[in-house]
Amino acid sequence: MSRFYAELPVITEFSAVTQAERFAPLPQDWHVAACDVRNSTAAVQAGNYKQVNTVAAAAVTAVLNAAGDTDIPFVFEGDGSSFCVPAALLEDVRAALAKTRDMARASFGLELRVATVPATRVRAAGFEILVARYQVSENYVQAVFAGGGMAWVERYMKDPATAELCAVGAGVAPRGSHEGLECRWRDIPSPHGETVTLIVRAAGGDRGVPVYRELIAKLAQIYGSDEQSHPLTLPALSMTLGGRRLDNEVGVRVAERDAWGKWRYRMWIRLVVLLGWFLMKFGVRTEETDWSRYKPTLIRNSDVRKFNDVYRQILAGTAAQREALTAWLEERYARRELAYGLHVTDRAHMTCLVFDYSRRHLHFIDGADGGFFSAARAFKERLANL
Repeated sequence: MSRFYAELPVITEFSAVTQAERFAPLPQDWHVAACDVRNSTAAVQAGNYKQVNTVAAAAVTAVLNAAGDTDIPFVFEGDGSSFCVPAALLEDVRAALAKTRDMARASFGLELRVATVPATRVRAAGFEILVARYQVSENYVQAVFAGGGMAWVERYMKDPATAELCAVGAGVAPRGSHEGLECRWRDIPSPHGETVTLIVRAAGGDRGVPVYRELIAKLAQIYGSDEQSHPLTLPALSMTLGGRRLDNEVGVRVAERDAWGKWRYRMWIRLVVLLGWFLMKFGVRTEETDWSRYKPTLIRNSDVRKFNDVYRQILAGTAAQREALTAWLEERYARRELAYGLHVTDRAHMTCLVFDYSRRHLHFIDGADGGFFSAARAFKERLANL
């Protein structure tokens, strides 16, 4: 059953996430692994939200490296990540997440909560984990989740009454690799003035499906096509030599090295950034890739919209567009049809997973200055009153 996810049919229109027949139940012998940064509030207040993003993305990197050739579904959520893994991979994944937890504490002073829960436990609680595959680009297939099970796992691992039942304890020996994580880009300014982070959950479980359909249609009506609302544009993509930004990658990739070793890695990154700028500027073709196509492929491979029992999206738009969207959301919230959270800034963060420069590179996008974390706080307040 390790090929369960790889063999699922692919959907090519995001609106199909509202069609129950497109999903398949997670096999009984699989597990959910999840992690989230405990002290995100302090990091956001200190202006270190990018570190939170980096740790969540590092967890994805470590788990994908542990999975090797096995295709597994996962989702990045800004201050955390979640995965579904077959039993054969469980110990390797637990070890990889334990290593990420140790790295987060040593490099960034962040506490990463890590847990695993068997799919049978989720079903015993009355929830299901339904999985589908959405084709974002020719190089990136994204996991989509429904059934309430993934959201239940998040609550279960954070509840003080049950957290210890699923926590990956100190007895798990950390091992694994963060090879592939890169943080070499400046924040990306919005092409239209605002970068909006949106979270929406419809009320009523399966009865809420029409609300999601309306939401997708309303976003297209207000913000235009996916291309028009995309938070990344080619002119805005710019690599950085700044130590503070590069130190996020340093903290992940060489966490165990001494100060001299970290300095050498930082200098090496700067050389690579300069080389990358030259290759992309002049469209050089190498054995690794055609560098004239790297930035366009990066945009197509970016993770800007997802569904994990909750609708999430990063949008670029104007204040007027955001006000129109907020008015529609408030109207539906007043009718008790949905709960939502929304965060506004003027730029996006990007954290990259690069396993090869030609095709297999994935780029996680979040709103700067709080993004998904801040939107989630507003969302949870409304959800409690729904």
